[in-house]
Amino acid sequence: MLVGANALVDLRLLGFSPSIPLAPLKRFFRIMWIGFGINAATGVVLLISYPTKALTNPVFYAKLTMIASAIWILMKLQKEVFGDPTLPETDMMARGASLAKWSLALWVGAISAGRLLAYTFKYILYPF
Repeated sequence: MLVGANALVDLRLLGFSPSIPLAPLKRFFRIMWIGFGINAATGVVLLISYPTKALTNPVFYAKLTMIASAIWILMKLQKEVFGDPTLPETDMMARGASLAKWSLALWVGAISAGRLLAYTFKYILYPF
């Protein structure tokens, strides 16, 4: 819900599907925030289930950094690009193009880091 809707908005800001108006895409921000809430809640539950696996892996921290940066960009997009309803579409695209590029790159990085977590973990064995 989060990354898919965000990618749709980002790609539109970069000029894909010019027949779709930008202003109505503001409705997707509600879906993105709901998706973020679900992802955050399930991520905390997963972390609680086996904290050593994530907290000892530097890829986990890279993933969290990319997610935090992408969320910061999402807030900037919502405020600076979609916050002014009187802004013409060309100005919206000009303001949002750079943010959209960063957003896409960060989400691809965060998803890739999440997938790498399964392969970069080394089990820590505790002697009994």
